Amino acid sequence: MKRCKYIPALLALLLLLSACGGPFGLADSKVRSEASRLAVAQLGKLDPYVTGEERRQVTQLLERMLSLRQVREDAGIWTVSAGEEQLAVQLNQLYEDFTRRSLGEPESWSADEEKMELLAEYDVKGSGLELSEGEDSYRALWEQVEAMLPQGSLDAFDRFTVFTDGEEEILAYVVPTDDEGARWELAVDPKDAGDETYFAETVFHEYCHYLTLNDQQVAYETAPSQGRYTEEGMITRPGSYLNAFYQEFWTDYLSDRLADPESTGFYLRHSDDFLTGYAATSPSEDIAESFAFFIMGDKAEGESVQARKQNFFYAYPELVTFRDQARAKLGL
Repeated sequence: MKRCKYIPALLALLLLLSACGGPFGLADSKVRSEASRLAVAQLGKLDPYVTGEERRQVTQLLERMLSLRQVREDAGIWTVSAGEEQLAVQLNQLYEDFTRRSLGEPESWSADEEKMELLAEYDVKGSGLELSEGEDSYRALWEQVEAMLPQGSLDAFDRFTVFTDGEEEILAYVVPTDDEGARWELAVDPKDAGDETYFAETVFHEYCHYLTLNDQQVAYETAPSQGRYTEEGMITRPGSYLNAFYQEFWTDYLSDRLADPESTGFYLRHSDDFLTGYAATSPSEDIAESFAFFIMGDKAEGESVQARKQNFFYAYPELVTFRDQARAKLGL
C-alpha cells in the first residue's frame, strides 16, 4: 500500500502536541461527541458490560483516531495512515478481550485453499460450454446454475471451473478473469451441490459478488477516494450498490473488522446486525448474504438492521426485476 511521504512527520507533530497539551491536547466537543457515538457502535453487545474506565479508554483511542483522520482528510489524503491502523488494532484488542470476558471466546475462520482439487475447466462460448481440460461430465452443474438465473445473467462469464475441497467446505466462488472485472469465472464444487436450497442460496450469493464487483460497479487498481468504499486494489464507483450498502451499514465499525479479519469476535459483538455469521466478514460478503435472503425470502418486516439489509435491494428496480424472474424460475 502506497503512503504519502510527509504524513508520518505530520502525525508525529499531532501526537506530540496531544501529549504536551497543545491545540490537540483536548479533543474538541465535536470529536468527543463523535468518539462517544462510535464507542457505542463499535462495542455493540458489549456496551452494557464495560466499566466506566474501559469506556474512557475506548473513547480516548477513538478521539485520537478521529483527530488523525481529520488531519489526513484535510490534506486531501484518503489512504488510511499507519497511525490510524495502529489505533484500530489497539481498539480491536480491547474489544476482543471484552468479548472473551462477556460474550464468549471468539473463534477464527479461514479457507484451506491447499485442499482444492481441480476436476474440470470449461470455456464458456455464448450459452454453451467448451471443454478445456478434465472430464466432460459436469455440464449438468452449469445447466443447474443457468436454470435458476434470469436469461442473459451469465453473459459476462467466460470460464466455468469444477473443483472440490471435500464435503461441507467451499461450495462455489466467482472471480474476474481480466484486470478490469469485465469478464468472470464461476467455480462449483459438485460434492456440496446436493442440497438444492443451499445450492441456490450460494449461487445467488456468488452472483451478487459479480453484480457488485464488476467493472461497471468498481474500478480496480485505483487510489482511494473520500466517501467511497475501498478494498485493496479496488474502489467502488459513485452510485454503486456496494458503496451505498457500505455507507448505510458499515462506516462506524469497518476499522474494527479490518483490524482482525479472521476473528469471529466482531460477529459476537454485532450479531443483531447480520443475517448470518459469514456476513460479518466484510461489506462484500454482507451484501452478498443479504442479496441471497432478498432473492430467496419474502420482504422482511420491521426496521431492524437485518431487515433493512434484506430489503436494501428493493430501492433498485433492476434488482427487483431480477428477483421476480429468478423466483419464477425457482417456482417460489
